[in-house]
Amino acid sequence: MALVQIRSPGNEDALAAPSGLAFSPDLREIRALRGLDETVRMARELIQDNTFPTARAWVKGGGHAAAFFPVYTPQELAHALGLLPVTLHGGGEELEITHADAALGSFLCSISKSTLELAITGRLDPFGAFVFPYICDVSRNLEGIFSRLRPNAVTHMLHLPQNFTSSAAVPFLVAEYRRLLEKLERVAKEKYDPSALTDSLQVYQQNRDLLRQLTELRRKEPWKLPSTELYFLERLGDLVPAEVQTPLLRHALDEARERSRPKRDAVRVLVVGPFCEQPTPDLLALIEEAGCYVVGDEFNMLRRWTPKVELSGDPLENLARAYIESKVDIGVRATPMPKGESIVARVGESEAQGVLFLTAKFCEPALEDVVLYRRGLEEKKVPYLHLEFEEKSTSYEQSRLQVETFVESVLFD
Repeated sequence: MALVQIRSPGNEDALAAPSGLAFSPDLREIRALRGLDETVRMARELIQDNTFPTARAWVKGGGHAAAFFPVYTPQELAHALGLLPVTLHGGGEELEITHADAALGSFLCSISKSTLELAITGRLDPFGAFVFPYICDVSRNLEGIFSRLRPNAVTHMLHLPQNFTSSAAVPFLVAEYRRLLEKLERVAKEKYDPSALTDSLQVYQQNRDLLRQLTELRRKEPWKLPSTELYFLERLGDLVPAEVQTPLLRHALDEARERSRPKRDAVRVLVVGPFCEQPTPDLLALIEEAGCYVVGDEFNMLRRWTPKVELSGDPLENLARAYIESKVDIGVRATPMPKGESIVARVGESEAQGVLFLTAKFCEPALEDVVLYRRGLEEKKVPYLHLEFEEKSTSYEQSRLQVETFVESVLFD
């Protein structure tokens, strides 16, 4: 039980104290947002607040919340049971790692350490369930650590199929969903109702449709919707119910379409790699300031996994089939198309002029894919640049110089 004793006795209230953001249990303060700028500002404040004020407000009002580690977890299952699903993207650049290093090795990704630090210091106390997809050895080990660190909470490792051509893939994933539902039912104190899941699928479908439209607007006219703004709009959905985010996305889409902004002489780039650990907002802003239009990316993949989910029939099977049939190709998911062909196809779809590999330090799946992607890009003579980042990065002068040099080479070569 040594891991349980990592928690600092007597310090939890001070460490986990809210930072100043406070909300009503129904999150009416967020629902009332209308302007795109106002929504982006609120989203940025929320994702940088590692005390999870929206979850605390939800639980204070009598609700229950479940935390999901990226990259893929079916949040619709929690939503159908009345739970607030929240995505864990680590602690961000504001969190000091003072306890997690005692449990995890030095050469591991920042998101694993900061997520554990959040739990040790009481910041994750509002959550009654923690779901980890088996995307790498680190996520698998976090589930085991959390089961000991939070014995009164539910923890679950979601196993995902890798052979998408097998006839057993869909039944296997449906069985996995049922295992997860059994645990979530204990937290929600509700029984699974297929009709409620169908309703949740429809709610999330509307949400994803708007995100796709925003992403398409960014691809076609990136000067109207900078990637930094789109990123914050997406991340807002990691912390509030889909019903709260969806109207805000609709308002943002309408406003962005009507914007009149000058087009810059910038390089269109596809950003590949940050599918789990997210780069800091400062690094995202730097990329655009240095002369790039980000027209495709792998940020916040949890909200982009599935294509349209069928609403008639068994909702669990429909959700599983949507995952199996998704063409998404990232470092923790294999698809029939070779990696080199996949990256070249994505460059063409996004009409990118180059690729920016933005990988978290010590993220083996992302770093291994870079080798395969580079071969495909070099064969087609597509320019690329590779940068590494971590949550606690504070100085970006070298990165800025590298990106500016890359932009110049593309524009004037």
